Amino acid sequence: AMGGSGTEVTREAASLVLADDNFSTIVAAVEEGRNIYDNIRKFIRFLLGCNLGEILTMFLAMLLGLPLPLRPIQILWVNLITDGLPALALGVDPPEENVMFRPPRAAQENIFGRGLWLKILGRGFIIGFTSLIVFALSYLNSRDLIYAQSMALATLIMIQLVYAFECRSEYQPIWESNVTGNVFLIAAIGTSIALLLLILYCPILQGLFGTTPLYVEDWLVILIAISLPYFFNFMAWSYGKLFY
Repeated sequence: AMGGSGTEVTREAASLVLADDNFSTIVAAVEEGRNIYDNIRKFIRFLLGCNLGEILTMFLAMLLGLPLPLRPIQILWVNLITDGLPALALGVDPPEENVMFRPPRAAQENIFGRGLWLKILGRGFIIGFTSLIVFALSYLNSRDLIYAQSMALATLIMIQLVYAFECRSEYQPIWESNVTGNVFLIAAIGTSIALLLLILYCPILQGLFGTTPLYVEDWLVILIAISLPYFFNFMAWSYGKLFY
């Protein structure tokens, strides 16, 4: 009902009253509501995927009889800094371009509906498996636990930061999305990387967090490890795009 020009009876009977008598207000409200719902899903998807990856990293290492890939203080650091800042930035992500072209979601839809729980499980497994492989290879090759834990920590943080960009859209792959569309996310990821470098290369923090400096070849190994899942995803996506 029109809040300005409508009658009092109409306003009292209506479920929705437009204070400015402008129907475009409904469109703006629906867009904002959809964006809020999307951002809640992004927030959940990122945090649960990251936490599942951390749990799997530790659990699988124990099953295989390996030393712990991460120290307790390192896990705390990841949860507070690496997970927290990008998650908050995803909570204020701007709406996607196609947000008003989608059909309405079912009223009874669960927050994990439309395959969100599968995305969380899949990416959580990849995060955990990748971090564990890097840790195991580093430890078996060097027998230096501090070095191997530093490699695992850097791998875990970097793959989670890339995952934050992936969480920005459920409808586009990361290589097609606008990765610079959220300045808060860019700032959060830049801060997380800077803090990672700080605990790896600052002598005082090295003793506190149990880390050691990594060299160029180490970062190359990490870069290849975190890129492989996306490379295979890209190949699968290209195949489907080409033949279907």
